[in-house]
Amino acid sequence: MSRIVVIGATGHVGTYLVPRLVRAGHEVVALSRGVRDPYVPAPEWRDVQRVAVDRDAEDAAGVFGDRIAALAPDAVIDMLCFTPGSAQRLVEALRPTRPLLLHCGSIWVHGPASRVPVTEDEPRTAYGEYGLAKAAIEALLHRETVAGGVPSVVLHPGHITGPWPSITPAGNLNLDVWRQLATGEPLPLPDLGLGVLNHVHADDVAQAFELALARPAAIG
Repeated sequence: MSRIVVIGATGHVGTYLVPRLVRAGHEVVALSRGVRDPYVPAPEWRDVQRVAVDRDAEDAAGVFGDRIAALAPDAVIDMLCFTPGSAQRLVEALRPTRPLLLHCGSIWVHGPASRVPVTEDEPRTAYGEYGLAKAAIEALLHRETVAGGVPSVVLHPGHITGPWPSITPAGNLNLDVWRQLATGEPLPLPDLGLGVLNHVHADDVAQAFELALARPAAIG
């Protein structure tokens, strides 16, 4: 059994990930900004230590990384890191004990794809403020791992879907789009059909994080 700290535990992926970790026998500390319930209720949450924390505020005060380190984790799953500065501060705080750090990256580190499927060997041609920041975080964590510091694993989910309103391949929230696709009706798409999103279910992403914990070969 490992002691695992999940940052952003009640979000889309955390909703499914935390119960998975509990069922696998791990001790879970779930951090979230408030006391919001996960999107899908599960009895496993009764066995989870819940901690309310405002990451932005504590990052600004320079104490967030130390808070995480003080929880003495064997692994940290970071679902809510969006700036290189925040990643750097967390890594520095974790460096003395070197827990495994799993970071939720994004398929947006690849930017507009010139071919599909996109593999991990494709160059990082990040697009937009979000994608550029995620690519910079990924490079930072890779350097840290190679240097023998905090070992990290980065996963690249696409557009996360589940039992909540999800942006459709047509770039809107019109649920009838899914019916049109299922029944084979013509469907106008933006950007000549090249601007579609890469959908993935939150529980599949959660499973990927769970498996990465037990696969040392994924580190780096």
